[in-house]
Amino acid sequence: MSPEIAITRINFNSLDRFPVFLDYDMDRMKCRGMSAKVDLFSYGTLTEEIEKLSEQELKYAKQEGVFIRKKGLLFDSGFFLFDFNYIFSDKDSFINKIRNMNLEVVYLENSHRFQMEDIVSDIPCRLHLLEFDDASHG
Repeated sequence: MSPEIAITRINFNSLDRFPVFLDYDMDRMKCRGMSAKVDLFSYGTLTEEIEKLSEQELKYAKQEGVFIRKKGLLFDSGFFLFDFNYIFSDKDSFINKIRNMNLEVVYLENSHRFQMEDIVSDIPCRLHLLEFDDASHG
């Protein structure tokens, strides 16, 4: 990870970050990375929400992501689930989504499954890679 990329470490008391983008395997309908911890500490609530999606809604979520805002889940303002496989296969589309949101800062999960540097430099605002305190990817 290059030194100019800000890494923000949080714990389950750090609920005031927004917008947060977490990785979720939409093909296998399975949590991975930070979404797995969110699901674990919310007693499977995240998995239950994704399993409620119809086939058409899941297809949309694969391409466009899904916003999760439910009492009892991490992050007061909610968070976005995106399948990072899709983000990294069509980085321009994701970057345009961020650009169109007119954000000053975004929080993107620091995933060890993907080359985060490949997308970080193109995000059109201040970016923090987000990790839980006990989940170093360094």
